Amino acid sequence: MFELVIFDLDGTLLDTAPDLYRALCDTLRDYGCEIPPFGEFVKHIGGGAYGFLQPFLPPERWEEALLKLRHYYLTRYVCCETKPFEGIEEVLKTLKGRGLKLAVATNKITEGAERVLTLTGLRPYFDLVVGRDLPKEHKPSKEHILYITERLGVKPKNTLVVGDRSDDVIAGKEAGTKVAYALWGYTEPLKGIEPDYYIDHPRELLKLISP
Repeated sequence: MFELVIFDLDGTLLDTAPDLYRALCDTLRDYGCEIPPFGEFVKHIGGGAYGFLQPFLPPERWEEALLKLRHYYLTRYVCCETKPFEGIEEVLKTLKGRGLKLAVATNKITEGAERVLTLTGLRPYFDLVVGRDLPKEHKPSKEHILYITERLGVKPKNTLVVGDRSDDVIAGKEAGTKVAYALWGYTEPLKGIEPDYYIDHPRELLKLISP
């Protein structure tokens, strides 16, 4: 049934929150802003750096702060604590062994996504990595998903999107794919949308995707 699996990055493949949080804290200190609790910060992961900067800074600071945050993240914290979630690498290896195509759809910039995947050893498993800067619109737009399916020559109906945020569910459903909601990630309440599957652990994907 499935020929392609498209994964979200932060909160689905990799636990990146501790390193992203440190970079955010350094950025907010530069502006004398209050540091949010870690749990509050995690609620905003999923929309790229903009998504977790906007709740904590005034709009006139966003563009400048984004550059600062990326600098701090890439020079101080990238992959200090980031690691694949338990079972992820085993699942990726098994799916590749079954002949499936694998891709990443992330609201990170593609260059940053490529870097963390390389540093964590996961990059060789993926046929394509697509950040927010490549498609004309990024998640929750379906264009992010269709950009990938078109380039890999797979129909959306033969594609499974795996993610931990509403953006992943919306993008996948509107693109015509099946969607698995990753409950091990940085999840949020889903309002008015319903994934095809809820999965508690990455290994459950192996049951959804028959050999």
